[in-house]
Amino acid sequence: MAAIILSLLIFFVGAFKYRQYQANQVAIPKNSTSLIKVNVDEIYKSLALNMISNPGFYLKSGPKTDQKINFNSLNHGLKIKASIYFYTIQNQSSSAFFSRFSVKDYKEFESFLKNVLHFKITKATNGLGLAKSKIGNVVILYNEQAAALVITNEIANYDLILNDILKEKNFETIKKTKFKSIIDNHKHICYQNENNVTELNFNSGNVVFTGIFNQPKGLIFKENSNHRSANKNAAVSFWLNANFLPAPNRRYNFKNTILESDSLAKYFKGYIDLEWLNTTQQTDSVITYDYNDNFEKVEKITLQAKEIPNLVININADAPGLKNYLNRQNYINPDSLTLNKTIFPLYKIYVGGNTKQLVLSTNKKISTTNTFEKANNFFAMNVDFEQVNKQINQPMFSRYLKDFKKLNAEGKKTEYGKIVIEAQLSLINENINALFQLANGF
Repeated sequence: MAAIILSLLIFFVGAFKYRQYQANQVAIPKNSTSLIKVNVDEIYKSLALNMISNPGFYLKSGPKTDQKINFNSLNHGLKIKASIYFYTIQNQSSSAFFSRFSVKDYKEFESFLKNVLHFKITKATNGLGLAKSKIGNVVILYNEQAAALVITNEIANYDLILNDILKEKNFETIKKTKFKSIIDNHKHICYQNENNVTELNFNSGNVVFTGIFNQPKGLIFKENSNHRSANKNAAVSFWLNANFLPAPNRRYNFKNTILESDSLAKYFKGYIDLEWLNTTQQTDSVITYDYNDNFEKVEKITLQAKEIPNLVININADAPGLKNYLNRQNYINPDSLTLNKTIFPLYKIYVGGNTKQLVLSTNKKISTTNTFEKANNFFAMNVDFEQVNKQINQPMFSRYLKDFKKLNAEGKKTEYGKIVIEAQLSLINENINALFQLANGF
């Protein structure tokens, strides 16, 4: 029995290794500017091991649920290799990601496009088919051997570039490109361009993200980083400890009002934080209409109290100068000391603070703590989704957030002008693979 199990293990390991070898022989356009690798086999292995560890959960899920994540169970007619690659291409939209797949069964693939994806298909005399999604953000050019695909949020005519991809015109294998290091990356999803690398892994009960980026231009980090001590019961907390260089002639337009970047940098003193702690109550005027005894339409104003998020934003600044500037730009109502309702119509935002700090809050009785603690990072964000769901109490949002538990993220400065962003999204069920939970939840 042990020999049989060992033989099967060797077979499967060998099969995975061979599939990975084949995937790494994939060619991409020579003028690719970035590359995404979806490590299909690594995802399947992670799911398979998790299913072995938790058979009861997956058996209860049923076959219908399993089909949501098992792409190979669909009759899509494509050859799915151990890894799938998507790339952006020079002189094309940066939001357009291209890829190329081999077709295993032409009729099955075309049926999948028509009956499952409900794409509109047109046929050309040269035997090519062109399939488009309803809104045109996914376009596939295909023949009996292969399919070239683009996914984009910028609708345009990609027929020529798709035809080049279909023919593998000006292609070379990945190991000969500047992206060759991605071949040995075994994370579930990884992205690489000339300056940045990001990775995503779906583990049991959490999703882990890591990104290494060039330090953004105009961002200055402090040598000694401190941050305000956040309330442990906060639904959301965030802080950023960094300064911004003035950017002359850069303007931000909001509702016919303008903010100049260099003016904001002049008053800002390198620190901002946000905290969402439970709820607070605000009273709004509700206008309705009725008819009097003379059948004349009469406006009726009633006051309505409602629960809203208790938000506090602290900004280290030359507060008097910043308030005067925002007042001149019509961002602050000087009589009520609130933000202009046209700028932020959802809630009434009160303006307070002192000479060194500008405070914005949905609670008129603004209260902040002045307790600070040291940190070795320049930013952090924490979200408690269980608290968020309680505070929002909106089924439209909570149905998508119900499986989420916490999000923790932080950013650190490294040598050579790089920054590292690390984040972990924890889910309610700590034992089940995160990808399965996310796919099942949506």
